[in-house]
This record gives sequence, C-alpha cells and structure tokens, in this order.
Amino acid sequence: MNKRGQTTRKLIKEKSYQLFAEKGFKEVTMKDICMAAGLSRGGLYCHYNGTGQIFKEIIDDLMNMQDEEFTSKMELQQSAIQILDDVLSRYETEMKDSTASLSVAIFEYFSLDDNFSDENAIAAQYQLSVQMWHRFIQYGIDRCEFQPVDIQAVIDLIIFSYQGVRLYSELMPIGPELPARITRQIRQILVKTKTEVPIRSTIFTHFNNENKAFLEPLDTTEPIPDFPELCVTTFSENIIQKFAEMPGVKTIAALYSANGILPVYEINYMGNRIAFFLSRVGAPACVAGLEEIIAMGAKKLVMFGSAGILNETAAQGKIILPTAAVRDEGTSYHYYPASDEIHMDEHSINTMEACLLKHHIPYVLGKTWTTDAVYRETPKIIDARKQQGCISVEMECSASLAVTKFRQIPFAQFLYGADSLFGENWEPNDLTEYGLSAADKYMMLAFECVICL
Repeated sequence: MNKRGQTTRKLIKEKSYQLFAEKGFKEVTMKDICMAAGLSRGGLYCHYNGTGQIFKEIIDDLMNMQDEEFTSKMELQQSAIQILDDVLSRYETEMKDSTASLSVAIFEYFSLDDNFSDENAIAAQYQLSVQMWHRFIQYGIDRCEFQPVDIQAVIDLIIFSYQGVRLYSELMPIGPELPARITRQIRQILVKTKTEVPIRSTIFTHFNNENKAFLEPLDTTEPIPDFPELCVTTFSENIIQKFAEMPGVKTIAALYSANGILPVYEINYMGNRIAFFLSRVGAPACVAGLEEIIAMGAKKLVMFGSAGILNETAAQGKIILPTAAVRDEGTSYHYYPASDEIHMDEHSINTMEACLLKHHIPYVLGKTWTTDAVYRETPKIIDARKQQGCISVEMECSASLAVTKFRQIPFAQFLYGADSLFGENWEPNDLTEYGLSAADKYMMLAFECVICL
C-alpha cells in the first residue's frame, strides 16, 4: 500500500474510533464513517468492506501498540517500575474519560453471532493481553523490582478492573478517585519497597537496576574527538601486533591498568576507519576494556577469539556464531538481570550470517558456555552444558553481551576452534601481501562484519 493509502486508512480508523466510542458498535454505519472522514462511499469501500473490519483493525492496533510499548522499553532495559508507572498513568486517564472508551463497542462487537465463534475472539484478545502482561511482570520480578506475586491473579486484577471501570463509566458516573485507587493498589501489589531488598543479598539474586554507578567509565576515560565508531577486539596479542605494524596504522589511545598499557590502534580498511585493540582474557578485565572503549567513542563492536569445542560434529572447521551464552560468570549479573542465558540480538546474528555467506565461509549457529573457572570444567558440568545445547566454551561472551546491552551498543561475536581453518574460497584482497596467516584472516573477517553491523 502506498503512503497516501496508509494515510487514508489511518484517518478512517481515527474517525471511526470516535464514532464507536460515542455510539457503540451496533449504531455506527459505513455512511456515518463516510461523513466523519469526508470520503465517498466508494472511497471508503476501497479500503474496508464493513464496520466490523474497521473495528477489528482498531482493536488489533491498540493491542499491538501496547505490546510494542512494553517490548521496546524492556529491550532497552528500562526500569520495570517506570514502565509500570507510565502504563498505569495512561490507564488512569483512560478510565476517567468515558467519552474515549470502546468498552461498550467491544461488548457489542463480540456479542454478535458472526464474531462469537467457537474460537471465541474476545477470549483470544484476553489471552494476548495475558501474554503481554505476563512477560512484563516476569521482567520486573527478574529485575527484583517487583514482588514474586501470583502473576495470573495480578493480570486478571489489572485487565478486569480496567475494562470494568471503562464499561461502567458508560452507564454511571465514575469519580476520579476510583481509577486512582485501582492504579495505586496495583502498584502496591507489584512494586517492592527499598526495605524489601536484603542488604546482604548478592547480585545473582537481586539485580541492581540503578543506571548511575559511583564510578562511571567517563570518570576515568575521556571521550576522544573523532574516535572511530567501528571497533574490533580480540584476545590474540600476536594478531593485534601484526596489524599494529602495518603501514598506515596509528596509535590513537590506550587502556591503562595495573597489568600494563594496551594501545588502541586505528586502521583504514576499505575506506572505513576502524579502531582495534587487545582485550584481556576473562570477563571482568574484558568488560572493563569494553566500557572504556565505549567511553572513548566506539559505537559498534565486534569481538572474536578462540574457544574450546564441545560439539566437534557441529563446529569442526566452522566459525561459531553464538546465539546465546550460558552465564557461568559473575560480571554479566551487574549489567543484566539474572537468567541462565543471555541472547545475542537478532540483528547482530543476521548481520554476521550475511557477512559469512557473502564470503563463502562455513559457520554454525549455537550456544556458547561462558565460564570464570577454566580449571573447574568438570566432566559432569561439561555434560550438563552439552545437554543445554552449548557447542563451545569460553570466558567472555555472556559478559560482553551484557555490558553492550546495558550501554545500548550494537555488538557481535564469533568464535573459532584451535583447529578451525578457512577454506580456499575466500581470500582478503588488499592485505594478503603482508603475509597474513590463517588466524590473521579472522581479523579481516571482523573488519568486514563490523562495517555491516
């Protein structure tokens, strides 16, 4: 549909909404909508075949809008309490405004024989609301902002009290104090008070959702003007050193710690300015470096490194693209609510796949196991991780995912086994003259990927 058609449909739904709120569903005719929208009968029927189709689309739009409201804010890791307050504030306003309520129209629409099928459409709408609210309340519980409530009971309270007030407001006067009491009670049921979080609780059971830390990366690391937005990092000092010595590469910054100084370099690859640096092994040190690189000005990150292979059949001779990481380390829990796994963003996975396919590089998608204790990978734990579907084991992926989600920075990672080799069907075409080994080609692949991220 072209833009003009979309605009017309939007106008039709806006005017129809007002009519349905004013008259209910049964009393609204297509003629009423034509007059309200300023359209001819033919113009209206070009878009909709009846009032039922228009009303159903309005209801679907409202459901999708609220689902998107929850989903987008949760993806940004916003406070569950703030999301709840925003929704309850809107609910309270809507409960007070009977003129904008569709409750009577909804009742009439779903009471019609044509719409009250064996599938029970209104029950389907209810189930969609339940699923949406369930995801959100569980999100709040996982972040330790909500109390561990009976989720279904709270959902029923929210849905039926909201819809009940909107329906009754069409039939009797409803004072502003009633909606306020309802939303206030819902908040009291869900939200934890500060005193309910035990002082001695650890980050593994009670996520700290404060965005501002006592010591921020920008307190120790100054932003660098014109710092490259694209950044690549790996754990191989040999690879970093080889690329650092190439013509045209320059040092632009440094990461400082008690372990020494790690230079940050810049290379011009295929007309793109890319920063690259050595990451330290292990989640805490690796994440500290990522924090400081982001503070300097990096906007997109690709990380790569070797990993232990847990499934030779799946990963032999292939690049591993982690779709999720099992969180057997501690750093990620300071950045992301407790869960067994943390997932790579779908955009990052799709981008990496497209890049590998473009260069005809074999790869496999799968989970990785991020651990803090290389000398505690016991046979029992290894078997358990295999049962979870992990095909590799390393020490940084879950923490790197957590910090980049927290800082809202696009991030991707790929792994390779010690015996993984590229095939003969892809050769970088501009740096091979410098004598790159097979392992060095991973750096080239990382450059290709970060450009596309």
